[in-house]
Amino acid sequence: MLEKPYSLETNPDTISRVVVGSKGTMPSDARMKPPKRTELSSPEIETDLSRIQSLSREHDEENWEFRSWLKQNAPDDIDGIVQALSQKYFALIDCTQCANCCRSLQAEFKKSELHTIAETLGQSIKEFEKQFMSEGMVNPPCPMLDGKLCSIYDNRPEVCRSFPHLEKPLFTTRLMGVIDNVAICPIAFNAYEELKTKLAWPKGRRDLRR
Repeated sequence: MLEKPYSLETNPDTISRVVVGSKGTMPSDARMKPPKRTELSSPEIETDLSRIQSLSREHDEENWEFRSWLKQNAPDDIDGIVQALSQKYFALIDCTQCANCCRSLQAEFKKSELHTIAETLGQSIKEFEKQFMSEGMVNPPCPMLDGKLCSIYDNRPEVCRSFPHLEKPLFTTRLMGVIDNVAICPIAFNAYEELKTKLAWPKGRRDLRR
């Protein structure tokens, strides 16, 4: 089990950066047969959160090697490729059956968004900050989470709307955050794994142009 609480930053270069923590795993589904790593581009995908955390730790060195390779070798249309993968897995994976980000992320919202949430809860902003925040961040689980559903979904903060931020531009400038996100989000995990195959990454070989 990982130790630190997740955190979500609002810096454009690290908007998707999270630090994996002790919460946010779901009981594994015994009916789901874990796919082989070479088959992640097939319809069979990984959605077991416990297994995703385990695989993310196991693949940590590999993920950082792929990041280094991407920084030098990403195709010109990398943003479009990643956007397509994001849309593919959003269509295949039901976020309402997961909510791992809502249960596990410490998030920084805009002041106007905080006021909206506090108002929804019938609290003053000071009461809300005292009960749910620390160092300017809303602590997990999100107070607006009802089971696995967002109780203010239509008015949810922007950082929630865009998570795991795969469709934001300049993908290769945000890879540190992407690597952190793959440990908690099935969409990010499967998209990153398929990206390795789609780009024919020469795993384990150094790029001689570096």
